[in-house]
Amino acid sequence: MNRTYRFTATVTDLDTGKTEEVSDTAHFDQPIVTRHEAEVAIGREFASQRKTARNIRITG
Repeated sequence: MNRTYRFTATVTDLDTGKTEEVSDTAHFDQPIVTRHEAEVAIGREFASQRKTARNIRITG
């Protein structure tokens, strides 16, 4: 069973300095993922793309 979280975040591209509001869905292959673990994983995914994510909010 997969776990899915909808989220919004304020994301800044470190290369361009451009900031935008992002709404998306995060899918996890593990059945037990807490909201906190999801927020951390979402932040790490943006960091791997050279972007910072602030105000990550799980919306559903």
